[in-house]
Amino acid sequence: MGIEALRAFLAGKPARQDERARPDPVVVAACALLLEIAHADDVFRPEERERIARHIRDEMGVADSDLRDVLRLAEEERRESVDLFQFTRLLANHLSREQRLKLVEAIWGVVYSDGTLSEVESHLARRIAELLGFQHPEVQAAKETVLVRETAAAAPEDRSAPFSGLPLPKKK
Repeated sequence: MGIEALRAFLAGKPARQDERARPDPVVVAACALLLEIAHADDVFRPEERERIARHIRDEMGVADSDLRDVLRLAEEERRESVDLFQFTRLLANHLSREQRLKLVEAIWGVVYSDGTLSEVESHLARRIAELLGFQHPEVQAAKETVLVRETAAAAPEDRSAPFSGLPLPKKK
């Protein structure tokens, strides 16, 4: 029961029938971080939006019919926030380490989805990962995992494909 429905009940007014449950705040927080990284370079591309939607749908279990509401609420929360801590704290308290790592990989996936890596995106992705409880070596490993995955997905013959000009991480 939402706060408005509770207020209506206490005031003796019937709740609106069209009022739907708000999406899970944890999902909204994850989506807000993904949107923040997508907007970091001041250009929000369709590839970034698709990557975000795919993560929220496939990894966070949001139905296609609810995706628009989650994206809208997350965008509102992102715009109104003064920092990232409110999102990362909620996620750190409610997601397992494995789930947070998948989110960090999704963040790097959004960064690389447009085929470029800006310094501001790189810095912000590392900062979010640190706020989610990961140390630099873990963040770097997640970044390299995503870069290798993205590079492998691009056709090697197509030099115009995203990531074709990006250096592969060094093998250890």
